[in-house]
Amino acid sequence: MDYKVEKLLPIVSKLARKYAGCENTSISYEKAQMLMEAVIYCMDEYWNSSSAMISRRDISVEEQYTLGSKLVMEKAGHVRKMFNELSETFDDYGVKCLYDTVQRGIPEFLKWYDAKFCPQDTIMTLDYPVAVDLSPYRGVDAVHYYLRAISMEQQFLSRFGGDYVRAVLQKYNSGYGDMYENVCEILLGNALGHMIIQKPFHEMGFEEEEYVTLSKRFPEDSVSGMEDGIRHAIQDMVRQFYRNDEQLLEYLCCSAGNLAARIGMALRSGRPDIIFLL
Repeated sequence: MDYKVEKLLPIVSKLARKYAGCENTSISYEKAQMLMEAVIYCMDEYWNSSSAMISRRDISVEEQYTLGSKLVMEKAGHVRKMFNELSETFDDYGVKCLYDTVQRGIPEFLKWYDAKFCPQDTIMTLDYPVAVDLSPYRGVDAVHYYLRAISMEQQFLSRFGGDYVRAVLQKYNSGYGDMYENVCEILLGNALGHMIIQKPFHEMGFEEEEYVTLSKRFPEDSVSGMEDGIRHAIQDMVRQFYRNDEQLLEYLCCSAGNLAARIGMALRSGRPDIIFLL
């Protein structure tokens, strides 16, 4: 949203005095720019809020900033709660990038995040890739959506058990511990193979005739058709094994387009075994 700078300057000025301390009101241009971005970040938080109480339009710009700043503080607290809950059952499955990003990166974010003076700073790089696009987000918003994605992945993966997940990853890449790929998508692609031919997950390993059947189920001339088929298979899986969890369904479907491209390439090259692994 576009804001009139002149209306934000008094807020920035007050914030600058708090940042510099009462005895010194002089700050560098870079710090002033940082504080302006902080104010805009909080204003965006206010305007993006879905709360009926928060979304009133008849209050002053300063009140909007104050409420937005409060929302940022609350979200930071929620991120801490999300992380604590996630840590109780979190499994990195031996993937170093996943472990480092979540178990090391998130605590560093929580330790150093400055919700008052620099809420727009994400601090960490979120190296482990997730299925959702986080590029529109910064600061606590980015970390909030990232943790939500990780929580969805952990929910999906836990259904299979650690040994099964590691076995699939081992089949995919013997050096999987050092890879920078999304674990959930690898397991999802393998699971789709089971769903499409109605093969129980405990029956591990695909026979040649099963690969032939899978190849016939995907229309090679239509990426969109393949993507639709993948979405339907995901929907069936979520309904059967995850109590029709709508949030999980939405998240897993974010991988449908990428999986369609990967499956199409695998089938064209005669290597369905690089997707349908175990």
